[in-house]
Amino acid sequence: MAARATAPRQRVWTVMDVIRASGEYLDGKGLEHGRLDAEHLLAHVLDMSRLHLYLHFDRPLSVDERGRLRPLLRRRGAREPLQYILGSAPFRHLVLGVDRRVAIPRPETEYLIDVLQRAAGPDRVFESALDVGTGSGAIALALASEGLSRSVTATDISAAALAAARDNAAGAGVTAIDFREGPLLEPVAGRTFDLVLSNPPYLTEEEWRSAQPEVREWEPRTAMVAGADGLDVIRGLVGGLDDILRPGGWVGLEVGNSQTDTVVHMLEAVPGLDGVSVDDDLTGRPRYVLGRKTGKPRSRPIA
Repeated sequence: MAARATAPRQRVWTVMDVIRASGEYLDGKGLEHGRLDAEHLLAHVLDMSRLHLYLHFDRPLSVDERGRLRPLLRRRGAREPLQYILGSAPFRHLVLGVDRRVAIPRPETEYLIDVLQRAAGPDRVFESALDVGTGSGAIALALASEGLSRSVTATDISAAALAAARDNAAGAGVTAIDFREGPLLEPVAGRTFDLVLSNPPYLTEEEWRSAQPEVREWEPRTAMVAGADGLDVIRGLVGGLDDILRPGGWVGLEVGNSQTDTVVHMLEAVPGLDGVSVDDDLTGRPRYVLGRKTGKPRSRPIA
């Protein structure tokens, strides 16, 4: 009697097998941190932390789980930003929803708030803060949720970005932010604030053309680029500070590391703005320009 043929055993793919294979695939697409990105994507599919991946490294993955991972790997291999694929990005203690409507919040912007607190005093609570070019709402939400300002206003020229910021505010349970649409300071004309913070667009046209595909092909250009020298938006913002910044108020800007000297000169030309300083980011690059306004209070009504 002839022996019955047996079906070949299918390979069992464990968490570690999939991490290794996925990391090699992304490395082959030119990604700098292929394995790390693969870990994030697999953790997303399995709804667990990266730590739990390694605590369960020998866990078999089902056909369905591997099937859900593949399109995410293809998207990352096509250089779509990891944060857009995951649909979120961390910012200080927050997790913000992000997509192509907004630029991705970055650690450099998180640190801007730490630099401000050191300069103004760790116990300083501002009466009224303005986040210019809020994008995902990162700065405004951090100020409001951490109790750094009693009231927060946020502006953006993009209605789509403001919709994303409002979604993030709702998700964080923050209801007190006043979101306003329009360029720079126009949406708050006639009002004054004792804090103005901004991470404005500051890439030059050349920097944009030479940026990584994740930036150049995916993030909104208007949130990143500001003319031939990258200073068009900053000029407009600084030009309105004298009218909008209260005596005793602070301004803080995140800028390109080659732009700090120019921005210092701009701020020093603002009447009453004193003690303009530059701080480095966590990699030692000059990144933040801060100043404080002195002088007598104006007679205009305060918002």
